[in-house]
Amino acid sequence: MEEFIRAVARPAITVMFGIVIAIAVLQGISLPEWFLGMAIPIIAWWFTDRTIQHIKANNSVAIDKLAEKVAAAIKAKE
Repeated sequence: MEEFIRAVARPAITVMFGIVIAIAVLQGISLPEWFLGMAIPIIAWWFTDRTIQHIKANNSVAIDKLAEKVAAAIKAKE
């Protein structure tokens, strides 16, 4: 259940902050410092977290492919 809440809440909150910032920029509205101080780290954290997850997933796939190639090379030598 906790993973489901994270999977829904983090992107939703990030998108809401992003929309508010985009609207403020387009309309020339100056946002309060406390809002930007809260929104920018949350958005940066979300994208950094997603990037790290993708890198980890790609590395594990690459390691699996490398292991398969090594196993095939060992079998070919036999």
